[in-house]
Amino acid sequence: MGRSILTPAQTSAWRRDGWCVIEGAIPPSDLADAQSALELLFPRPEEMDDGGDVERTTPWRTWDAAWPEFPFKSTRLNKLVVHDVLLDLACDLLGTEDVRLYLALVTAKYAHQSSGYNRLLHTDYPNHSVVVPRREAGYEHLETFIYLNDVSTRNGATRLVSRTKTSAIPVEQHTLNLDDYGPLYDEPGEAAGPAGSVVAYGPDVYHRSVDVTAPGLRRIMMHISYRRADAEWGQYQAWAFKGFSPEWHDFVQASGPRELALLGFPAPGHPYWTEESITRVNARYPRLDMRPWRAALAR
Repeated sequence: MGRSILTPAQTSAWRRDGWCVIEGAIPPSDLADAQSALELLFPRPEEMDDGGDVERTTPWRTWDAAWPEFPFKSTRLNKLVVHDVLLDLACDLLGTEDVRLYLALVTAKYAHQSSGYNRLLHTDYPNHSVVVPRREAGYEHLETFIYLNDVSTRNGATRLVSRTKTSAIPVEQHTLNLDDYGPLYDEPGEAAGPAGSVVAYGPDVYHRSVDVTAPGLRRIMMHISYRRADAEWGQYQAWAFKGFSPEWHDFVQASGPRELALLGFPAPGHPYWTEESITRVNARYPRLDMRPWRAALAR
């Protein structure tokens, strides 16, 4: 650890408030690569505004769309999910080198696309954990937004509330109504930032979506979440379920030990590995370079 891009002020905000914005986290070249893949996934704002190709625009007019999930067809987007900047950030904030990816998808927000119940202040833990959050070291999860375009008030920057204002709220109240918690809706915690920024927050942090009303606007971001390897209660997507997809095979065969360990793939040196298991896994993934696993077996 120790490779984190966090400043002391950002680290302090994370510990105090439960969230922070890290501007310019993603290197420009990697950001540009990811941005270039977006037009194949989502309509341009003007297409949404004028109706465009109905088949292309209709799926994205609702907040609960079937958002594209990792592994993506685009290797440029996959690269972002396992980017060293994000992995180092996760290791730093979670206090361990042994982390797991448990969610990765990409969403788009357009004008007049309702945010549904997400407009209410809420926490994410009910569908990120089978238990409830603990803030002590060793129990945290890390959720992130990766901004793929500039995000401001106009195009739907998420509002987040400091933990210092919500510590007395019973954990079972994961959604807060406006009548009882109106002052929290006026909190100035706006997670604005330029493209390439990362918003880091915990699953117990209350936040809410803001609808976009002006035409010609779009907000695209990746949602990527990590947990400690031993925090098995943190769940969202099951990677083995993707095992028949060509996207999964392409990702695995283009990756190395660090990226694959993030998905639960046994690291070199793990007792799972024998000469036989290496040979058989290589038969499943013929283009995967198994040399790191063989080298660890030989030691």
